[in-house]
Amino acid sequence: MSRVVLLDPGGGLEPVRDALRECDGVSVERGERMPHGAGVVGVLVPPEIPVDAGAVAALPDLRIVAATATGYDHFDLDAISAAGAWATYCPGYCTEEVAEHAIAFALDLLRGVSVLDRFVRAGGWDVDPAPPRRVSGAVLGIIGLGRIGRAVARRACALDMRVIGTDPAIADAHIDGVEVVPLGTLLARAEVVTLHALLVPGAPPVLGATELAMMRPGAYLINCARAGLVDRDALGAALREGRLAGCAVDVLSHEPPSAAEPEFEWPRTIVNPHAAWYSPEAADEPYRRAGEAVAAVLSGREPRDALARPA
Repeated sequence: MSRVVLLDPGGGLEPVRDALRECDGVSVERGERMPHGAGVVGVLVPPEIPVDAGAVAALPDLRIVAATATGYDHFDLDAISAAGAWATYCPGYCTEEVAEHAIAFALDLLRGVSVLDRFVRAGGWDVDPAPPRRVSGAVLGIIGLGRIGRAVARRACALDMRVIGTDPAIADAHIDGVEVVPLGTLLARAEVVTLHALLVPGAPPVLGATELAMMRPGAYLINCARAGLVDRDALGAALREGRLAGCAVDVLSHEPPSAAEPEFEWPRTIVNPHAAWYSPEAADEPYRRAGEAVAAVLSGREPRDALARPA
């Protein structure tokens, strides 16, 4: 019997099994790490598990690698294609959720909600740790104007924020209510910067020490995309030195984190457990779509949202 392995610990097996009911002789199982050996025809993989040339070579019957997420920087697409397999991903399944989370972070940072809550619980009773700022008229800078970045922009405009954005793939001066500017201009002007760019394997962080130093003094940073988009040490230094007023991160370099992760020691920092994607509506969607992609390949059809095809 051919095997399909779901490697995402948070994913449900039932949406995958439902999608594969049309495929005879296929079992669906859960695994904690990349499998190896004969018989495995499909793997469904979250962002935390890399799929490199070695992993692909260990699966001689592999026909498809399906990401259960929008990001796919954990895939070696050339290796997957060279092995005669497909690669797919799930764009757009949690666009609304991530956009809403980013806006929630922006409101929280500007109004000081979480920091002041912790302060009161520790015995304080004033606004000094995080003086609330007016949201209306605040400048929000969006790095990456794809599906999620534009969804963030729509919500920010509804809150009467001034929205600027940057994206190397967009040459227009304005798009969807966003003033498109160079990265340096965005960093100098924005009171809140939110990241919604793809992580390119091997590329330097979008926000390294140089870029973080260009940010407007007292600005806030939000990262609901990928931890590798920001130089973690440089960000920690900017927060400790008071050059940035605070940050909110939903993604960490190590997930789940240890108690010793530096983010837990940064001042005026909100940390969430990679939760921006989640809602009951979005919970099953990536697994259903990944399962449908596997079913299509096993049935001789081209899968939806293909990243790589068999060489």
